[in-house]
Amino acid sequence: MPARLCYMGLEMKRAWKRFPQLAAGAAAFLFLIGAAALLAGRALYGGQVTGRIAVGVVLPEGDRAARQAASMISSMESVKSLCDFIYMDEEECREGLARGELAAGLLVPEDLVSGIMDGTNTPITVLFPRENGLEGRIFEELTQAGAATLGAGQAGIYAGDELLISLGMAESVAQLEKDLNQIYLSRSLPRLDYFGQVRVNAAGDVDTMTFYGISMAVFFLLLCPVPVSGFLEPLKQEMGRKLYLAGIGPGTVAAARILGLASLLAVPALVLAAGAGAAGYVSWEASSAGLLALVCLAAASVPVFLYQAAGGFFGGVILLFGVVSVLHFMAGGFLPLVFLPRVFSELAAFNPCYILMEGLKMAVTARFDVLAAVRLAVLAAVCFAGTAVLEEVRRK
Repeated sequence: MPARLCYMGLEMKRAWKRFPQLAAGAAAFLFLIGAAALLAGRALYGGQVTGRIAVGVVLPEGDRAARQAASMISSMESVKSLCDFIYMDEEECREGLARGELAAGLLVPEDLVSGIMDGTNTPITVLFPRENGLEGRIFEELTQAGAATLGAGQAGIYAGDELLISLGMAESVAQLEKDLNQIYLSRSLPRLDYFGQVRVNAAGDVDTMTFYGISMAVFFLLLCPVPVSGFLEPLKQEMGRKLYLAGIGPGTVAAARILGLASLLAVPALVLAAGAGAAGYVSWEASSAGLLALVCLAAASVPVFLYQAAGGFFGGVILLFGVVSVLHFMAGGFLPLVFLPRVFSELAAFNPCYILMEGLKMAVTARFDVLAAVRLAVLAAVCFAGTAVLEEVRRK
């Protein structure tokens, strides 16, 4: 036991000798991470996603019914909130599309309204530019939704006509069509009435700035060990054997390295916590200190395991950066999980970056989650066991 404690003390001292390197690297890395978090937060909820959609409308000359129908469509809330209808001739419309001034063009055929009423259904030609941008794709979705609504209404009318004819009530077809047209128009025009407006926060139960602060803090803690890579290098085979003869096994070596790195990571973590508290972003509670220590311990175990798996200095740096970047993306650290494929959400519970983010969220919100705490402890234990096993294999 004295030999093990002595070894752990020496490892802790060896770790703190590299603190100046970690501090210098952390300062530079923190600046980049802070800028990334700020830009990401603004990109997620900063301003409009798209501008107004300019649509050129070409109407047949003298067709008042078609103009009235186009005016009615343009006044619908779902269309008016996004689109600006500009009436012009066909040549001007095509030139506007070619110059990129219009997102789409509508060529309205003659007798459009009467064709809808009698079932002819002459289609409206929709023109898009060669390079269809975001506005054009949105308008395409709007037109397809409108066509589907119209198609459903007409299918109901045709079904009613067939029913009356089969029952020998053909004289009632005109009245049925009139009534159904009135019903369908009254139901389909105010389409926004069918949608409840609920604001969804992609960042979960914290605001966007806090979410990206937590995300970038985890990313920072996982990559912070890069400047002290020399401390994380696996022991030479001869050194491992000598330690074994002194009664110091691979478990002690792994624990000493994880504790040494965790103590180093605790310093920048406390600096970040103090800065966030001073800026008023979070209010720290007494329990936050213990949760922050657990997060640092779990965060330190991941680089230690990856360096041990890589087996060397350069391999460890490359493996750490590659694995952490991929896992952080899959955990929703760069783009929230609601925007990513569902499989990422299903695997998040086993993702070290997601586990660390949830653990740090506990410390920030001061809401203890037993499952999140257990996951942090399991993450640290699994990485410790993996490091010890690899250390034992390397000694042989």
